[in-house]
Amino acid sequence: MRRDDDIKTRAVLHSRAGAHSLAIRLADGFFGRFKGLMLAAPLRRDQGLLITRCSSVHTAWMRYPIDLIYLDRTGLAVKCVPKLRPWRCSFGGAGAVHALELQAGSIERLELGPGDHLDFPAWQGAGRPACIFPKRERGSAMIEFSLVGPLITLLGMAVLQYGLLFFAKNQINHAGFMAARAGAMGHADIDSVKRAYVRALIPLYGGGKNSEELKQAFDKAAQDVSANVKFELLNPARESFDDWRDETLQETIGDGRRVIPNGGLAFRDPAEIGTQSGQSIQDANLIQIRITHGYELKVPLINTVIEFMLRWSDDGSDPFVSALYRSDRIPVVSHVTLQMQSDAVEPNDPVSMPGADRNGETQEPDETAADSRPPPTCLTIGCTVLAEPDAPVDTGPASGADPSPPGCPPGDPGCTQMCSAAMG
Repeated sequence: MRRDDDIKTRAVLHSRAGAHSLAIRLADGFFGRFKGLMLAAPLRRDQGLLITRCSSVHTAWMRYPIDLIYLDRTGLAVKCVPKLRPWRCSFGGAGAVHALELQAGSIERLELGPGDHLDFPAWQGAGRPACIFPKRERGSAMIEFSLVGPLITLLGMAVLQYGLLFFAKNQINHAGFMAARAGAMGHADIDSVKRAYVRALIPLYGGGKNSEELKQAFDKAAQDVSANVKFELLNPARESFDDWRDETLQETIGDGRRVIPNGGLAFRDPAEIGTQSGQSIQDANLIQIRITHGYELKVPLINTVIEFMLRWSDDGSDPFVSALYRSDRIPVVSHVTLQMQSDAVEPNDPVSMPGADRNGETQEPDETAADSRPPPTCLTIGCTVLAEPDAPVDTGPASGADPSPPGCPPGDPGCTQMCSAAMG
């Protein structure tokens, strides 16, 4: 029985650069045409694979690019495809009957192009090599598709799901900004934040052309948000209200709850830092919100794959995220920080400042260990440059030293007077 791998012969490929001898491996049988170069070693410079009755080629399960020459029945090149990468498809178009696969870069190296000719020893003028193509064979394309088609379909679904998730993320970011804006204008009230977030999500839940359709989309968004979205007001925190509460505003607009004033911030000293929060009054007047939205994957099949991977990687550190995984949803997190435009009123369940040793997670004050480390020595006002632990810090001229300006030799009164006059 003849095997395709055993059929090897020499052929001459004629191009503008001259005649080039090739060792041709012929893929004419069913299994040879089906296998091609899948999981095979790369071709050498003087090798080629001739796949008969093949007007389209895929490079699935290949680890390297190839050059393709599509030939007609007489061996005339009708199309050249350079450096076809793995997991790609190519079509020869009109007139393509056979495909010649070469090492990547051969088209450029041999100056190949349409109109060049492959001189095969057994080629006949009728267009079929004698005794090598005994009959037509069908069915290999269906088997190839049954193997490659599901994988390509899965990749296409993954791309579609990524596009939907990208659109949803943009809408969630916009809704988060609108929610933070409502909180900045509404005394950091978390209920105002939630209402503004739901209103901004109406387009994600269908939108509408009239008030009835808009109300239906609003109700869908409100129902989903109430069950699958978590809001966290990270700033101002409990320590912020400990440091900067205003007792007068607490009685007038706070209704007994502590209030951080928003007026006259330009006249407050930013260097005054609260002992509990480590913030200035300007920092305490920033509203920071973290929104964790449980997004439901829409595309079938790929949603099962993604959800399985997320559940497998879940460490259970966040109960809310674990609950989202169990309900076939993935968390989409949005952070928003804005300047307060109203006096911040303490919510009913304020959070504590996130500690540096807890990876930014919020925690109650009584669970926080005191930091006994000394404060850093800063060389700049913003503390962007720190002094080395053992490096001496320049505190100005020592007592009794000559206070000569920079560039003046010590003890030169003329230079000192000139520098003083220039600076005065």
